[in-house]
Amino acid sequence: MATPISHEKKFSMGLAEEIFSIENWVITTRRSHILNSKCTSPAVCDATRLKYRPADQPPSAEKVTAADDDTSKGSAAPAGGDDQQQPAHSSLQQFGGAEHGTPRKTLEQVKQLKATIYGEPKLCLFCKFDLILEMAHFPDMTYAQNVLELRHRPSGLVVEFNVLDSLIPVIVNCTGLPTGMKVSPSEAWLRARLDCEYTKNVMNADFDWTFTTDYEGSYSLSSSTLPAAFTQPTTERIDIEKLKVRDTIHFYEEVDLFEDELADHGIAKCNVKIRVMPDSFFVLLRFFLRVDNVFVRFHDTRMYHEFGKPYLLREVTRREAPIPELALKEDEAPHLLVSPAELYSHVPELSLRVEKIMLSEGGAAAGGSDK
Repeated sequence: MATPISHEKKFSMGLAEEIFSIENWVITTRRSHILNSKCTSPAVCDATRLKYRPADQPPSAEKVTAADDDTSKGSAAPAGGDDQQQPAHSSLQQFGGAEHGTPRKTLEQVKQLKATIYGEPKLCLFCKFDLILEMAHFPDMTYAQNVLELRHRPSGLVVEFNVLDSLIPVIVNCTGLPTGMKVSPSEAWLRARLDCEYTKNVMNADFDWTFTTDYEGSYSLSSSTLPAAFTQPTTERIDIEKLKVRDTIHFYEEVDLFEDELADHGIAKCNVKIRVMPDSFFVLLRFFLRVDNVFVRFHDTRMYHEFGKPYLLREVTRREAPIPELALKEDEAPHLLVSPAELYSHVPELSLRVEKIMLSEGGAAAGGSDK
């Protein structure tokens, strides 16, 4: 007997949505354009921003005297030399936040900001991201409204992969490159680009210019609080060989969360893919970093579920290495370094965590965390 499925597509106000249902699961994807590089409604947002960030209050507009002008010559002038007073955040909008980099916050602080600010109707999407994250520079392609959501109807478990949550570890962890690399290849990389405007403005900022995230997805229950004991360790592994066997694919989607080309010096990219077969589904969330001629990094979260089983398998893998240590064949290296799927097996594994996310009816599901 064939498994009943349904597939619906919607498009409204620049947002494309697909809803796919199979067995006890409803899978939703949403896609839209990249985040604007500045506030889209300053007349509304400026007043609202002051409630959450009083420091954005512009200084009183007093007439500047000749003497005042002389003493201020040593200070930085506003971009473009415009003498008109503007709200403090206006001159920073192209960088997406704080003037001197990204203030370090704890995970709980960012969660509180998100809970308070994200639902604010009098803020545009840019201002919400700016106030919550306060990043000195957003990824060039931040797909702020993109999302993949998996909802298990009997248990109420919701697994979501969204852009805002994927960027939170960037500012909380501030991973960057391994410390030891500061004395060898990355210093050479920096010296070769000292005249680059990106290097001057971003590399000196107090934030992670690699945009490294260890995000594993956002987990919640629709009807109750997620239990503290959210997973069970297991020795069972995802059967990758089974996934390689040709099978009917009922639904496939790839959702980009963010991407930055590091001013043509490499790439930092986070995206999530889902494939739904007749008896199972497979999800791969991947953050990939390549700093040209210096370093590569993978942060992967794989999730697999066979319909009818009371759990999902989740594997979290970390791989990274300096590029010179990969010992790639000279004729293969150029292709491999721009093909993450093929490069993956060449990069040494640093850590692996395998666990079960338990499902049961009536809302008693064990899920994950907001990492």
